[in-house]
Amino acid sequence: MQTNEEQISAQFCAERQWVPLAQAVVEKSCPYMGLGASQTGRLTMAVEEVVMHLAETAPGTPIQLGVIPGGWHVTANLSFTADPSSLWAMNLCAGARISADPEFAHLGLVLASRLTDRFSIHLDGSTVRLSLRQDMAYPEIEPEPVTRLSPKGNLTILSDPEADQIKDACIRAAGLYPAGDLHPCIFKPGKLSDMVAQKDMAVAVALTEGGETAGLMCWQTGTGKSLRFFGPYTFEAGPRCAATLTEHLIQRAARTSAIGMFSGRATADLSPADFECLGSLASGGDDKADQQDIPVWYRHLGEDPGSAVWSHPDLMDFLEERYRALVLMRQIRQTRDLGEKRPERSVISTRLNLALSEAVLIPLVGGQDISSCLANHVQTLKAEGYDRILLHLDLAFGWQAGLCGAAGQAGFHPRMVLPYGGTSDIVVLQHDAL
Repeated sequence: MQTNEEQISAQFCAERQWVPLAQAVVEKSCPYMGLGASQTGRLTMAVEEVVMHLAETAPGTPIQLGVIPGGWHVTANLSFTADPSSLWAMNLCAGARISADPEFAHLGLVLASRLTDRFSIHLDGSTVRLSLRQDMAYPEIEPEPVTRLSPKGNLTILSDPEADQIKDACIRAAGLYPAGDLHPCIFKPGKLSDMVAQKDMAVAVALTEGGETAGLMCWQTGTGKSLRFFGPYTFEAGPRCAATLTEHLIQRAARTSAIGMFSGRATADLSPADFECLGSLASGGDDKADQQDIPVWYRHLGEDPGSAVWSHPDLMDFLEERYRALVLMRQIRQTRDLGEKRPERSVISTRLNLALSEAVLIPLVGGQDISSCLANHVQTLKAEGYDRILLHLDLAFGWQAGLCGAAGQAGFHPRMVLPYGGTSDIVVLQHDAL
């Protein structure tokens, strides 16, 4: 076992006798990284279940385990050689097998995916890199009625606010905006403050001359060539604060390496004059009388050097039209199915936003069953009340772009392109509303 300031790591083989070692590495290291007892137990059990699964399906294979602190979360990374499709039971829809089959052989993987806050899989040749992330526990605030301030005097923008200023802004935002307009971390101000300290999120707070909190803007950092922003959240009457926060965001973003920025969740206070619309996400469900489509806004920050992306034949016309409208230079390469071997089973990560009844599916392993796997996810999500079901495909990878045909068979259709939303551009598909 090796220890340094960044992580604790151990290497062992996929055998039952080494499960206690894996447990001990996670269980003993997480408390020193700030994780509470309950969250440490969940991450420990998730790692245990994965190692047990590998001991049964790939006995003897070397496993590299690393436990890494993240300021507001702890991540357990496992690297091993195995058939990636053997991890299919981590899919959200696999949970339905538990009630149907109490002796379900892959129950451990189902538990591992449910115990952690997020998991991801990356393939590096024959090596599988599995990450299990456990967030720290933070108290959640309850929205309280807030009265908007009357504009007076000049506004000051704090680009590096203290934690208490961030928390005060979150409390005000939660009292003035519906949950669907807010970044989920607004309801956990302590978490947002730690994310800012870790530089995983940036915020700007507007203050009145009297020092009262007048507004808040958030944006995610470290995403490469694009930024994703949330807000603006304004706590004074009129458009002044929103315009000031937006101008500050544009100036800050222009000093980064980002080529563009798009809205993760924009409020109605955002001025459309400063942005162009990438498209909108349709309301889900049958009753749309009180629901509105959600627009996604975009702004160029610098000259786009152009890039090459992959596309399924069914996606070509859509991409060509969107790139013309956005004036983006792209060399679109078409994927071709020439009979190459693919994994038998698919693995899909699911990110849920209960306030919006929204689920985002991200393919991690594209198997032969991808169409039915997507359909099963849709069925499971709709049964749990999620109306807006999205699929993100990163066009940097031919195998992801190639899933568009199967996605169409499962009822998904393209809605928009997020320039540099991932490794390259991301095409967003939405499942047809019932």
